[in-house]
Amino acid sequence: MKVLLFAKKRQTKDGKNFTAYVSRLPRKDGSELTVGVKFREDCGAPKLEECPCYILVDKKAANLDTRTKEIIMDDGEIKEVENNTLWVSAWEMSPEKYEDHSLDEFED
Repeated sequence: MKVLLFAKKRQTKDGKNFTAYVSRLPRKDGSELTVGVKFREDCGAPKLEECPCYILVDKKAANLDTRTKEIIMDDGEIKEVENNTLWVSAWEMSPEKYEDHSLDEFED
């Protein structure tokens, strides 16, 4: 499956830098599921500078983990939030290059 991967440089509370990856997986019904993407250590991950990019992932080399957690809002309300993580154990870079067309309909 072809996955459009975005990356962002992040920092933990104790100051350690890491790269966070995110994507949207298309469902068969046409809807999309937003997921965090994590790469197993032995397969490596794309470099921050290479993203956004397309990667090719065999469904047999990945799995989707969905967890629900409760968060407390500022007003005290408790909400359930679903976190989806795509775990990837093997991938390859797609020859197709990502082109951003999000501003094509706007004037220069």
